[in-house]
Amino acid sequence: MAGKILDKSSLATTLWNLEKIRTNNTKYSQKEIDEALNWIIKQQKKPARYGLCFAAPTDKDYNSTILPTGEKMKSRACTAHLLGEEAFWALAKWRGPDATGVKIGLTGMLGRAGRYPASADKGRYCCSICSLAFWRALRASGLKEGQYFIERGLSTMSLIRDSKRGWKSFQFGYSIFALSSLEHPLADKELKYAGGRIERSLKHLRASSDPHGLRMFGFEQALSRV
Repeated sequence: MAGKILDKSSLATTLWNLEKIRTNNTKYSQKEIDEALNWIIKQQKKPARYGLCFAAPTDKDYNSTILPTGEKMKSRACTAHLLGEEAFWALAKWRGPDATGVKIGLTGMLGRAGRYPASADKGRYCCSICSLAFWRALRASGLKEGQYFIERGLSTMSLIRDSKRGWKSFQFGYSIFALSSLEHPLADKELKYAGGRIERSLKHLRASSDPHGLRMFGFEQALSRV
């Protein structure tokens, strides 16, 4: 990856840059990494954030954000939620589960999810994209009370499989990327179910549809688990 990690015009770009260098073991100075992480923490205090301790998206994010795997975002609310969750993931992965705001923010999310039993019992919060990002953040945080929520979500996925080795209402690329980051037997079960489609998708993947290389990473990680 050429250029700086931090892009102050876009939380999404900064997050995807961090994830790309983390997953590829790309060498960057600790100073550059800290610069990006400290800026993300500052975004937790901006008024455009989704909720407590969420990192706020920028105006550019609201106008042009795509998922780390290249698919389009569905709405402003989804953008704010997903980027906040992915920021928790990044902070927990780079600085540990006790990183600034991570557990406080996720505990608050679990509390809000509990107000809607019909969704919470299925391990869902908001849309499918937001749910996947929530599971990733919960897993990275190590919150014990969040693990049951993840398990309920993964169990729900098994019940909404479609006839195409995917899941109803779940975008395939980001789903595989997220599932491949969840070290859990139920996640492995869903990856095994989708294995044939993952292999085909990887063969036909084009750089133009995977600008950050993270869909390819997710596919490769998934196949190593099945």
